[in-house]
Amino acid sequence: MMTLTPTERDALLNHFEEMAHEAPFNLLTRRQLEDLAGIESTDAPIVSLYLDLSPEYRIKRAWATALKSLARETLRRIEDRETEQQVAAEIERIERALAQRIPALGRGVALFVSEPLGIWRQIALPVALPNRLEVGRRPFLRPLLRTLDEHDRFVVVLLDKRRARLFVSQIGYTQEVAGLFEETPSHHEQGGWSQMRFQRHHDAHVLWHAGAVAHATVLTMEQFGAHHLLVSGTPEILAEYREHLPPAFAERLDGTFNLPIEATVAEVAEAIEPLQHEVEAREEVATIERLRELAPAGRGVWGPEPTLQMLTEQRVMTLIVHQSYQIAGGECTNCGLLTTHTEEPCPACNSHIQAMDDIVELALERAVAQDATLEIVCSEPATALLENSAPIGALLRY
Repeated sequence: MMTLTPTERDALLNHFEEMAHEAPFNLLTRRQLEDLAGIESTDAPIVSLYLDLSPEYRIKRAWATALKSLARETLRRIEDRETEQQVAAEIERIERALAQRIPALGRGVALFVSEPLGIWRQIALPVALPNRLEVGRRPFLRPLLRTLDEHDRFVVVLLDKRRARLFVSQIGYTQEVAGLFEETPSHHEQGGWSQMRFQRHHDAHVLWHAGAVAHATVLTMEQFGAHHLLVSGTPEILAEYREHLPPAFAERLDGTFNLPIEATVAEVAEAIEPLQHEVEAREEVATIERLRELAPAGRGVWGPEPTLQMLTEQRVMTLIVHQSYQIAGGECTNCGLLTTHTEEPCPACNSHIQAMDDIVELALERAVAQDATLEIVCSEPATALLENSAPIGALLRY
């Protein structure tokens, strides 16, 4: 099987290495969320702001109107006068900064701000984020966690018999990263053996081409950390291409479609969007079904209290939770135990339980800090499965 030559491989890897550090491929990373999840204040409030910056919110500074509405509602709920003044000052800082930076931002922005703590984190994304303002001891991360969970990184390949184009797509952003081109013999008019020889030569070239593109696909997925593969081409080309993919990567081929090789990046993004949603929905269902299979054997748990206990013991491998699920609970101020029971002292160390309105938010942060994967359930099929079990659960490491 023919693949890329060592020179071609090295050139492609060098090209990818340069691109991997560009902003579009670092819009939202696991490391960013881990860093944010590790921030906790013992005194000064941390303001977490999410703003939708879709075109309709940019007209006549509609985003500023939305921010003022969020600010009024948030400040009204704060009982402590000093905290209210601190939060109001932070919101004013945010509004001034956004007024200057809006043209450079995408369709959504998240900010985490606390001047006393020296914190100013801004994450702009090409997808809309829900308008929301939260104040607390920690950054409010659920919208970002959901965004990252819903937008795995994909490699997309467009194929024909002479060319291949490779793209990387994540979080509403699609970019072409490489193209392969090889001249093929033109169709020969002569019949008989000569025609067969040229046809066979052409078929051999298709095999070489498929092998080289499969090799380039593997390099692209490895370099950019992509979990999924989508491919466009004719049935003949797709069949040859599949044969040349290593088994581990063939398993990640999650969908095919058909676009002309000359399609624009925008056309590629539009064509793959429904496929990406289908992949995410299938993953949600598969994860829930796996938990339903393993829970009876003690390798998974359902329900808020058992799940919080496993997070406390750092045994969670995958945390599964419905996107809208909330439940009150608390955290032990001494040992960090998480629980839904806040009326009594900590059962582990007899210390005080700090109550909070939504313990799920802290559970998500704990999971990120413990390097557990997240499955935030949004699709209808997966939601229906959860309704027969519980809105939260976990697959366990041991």
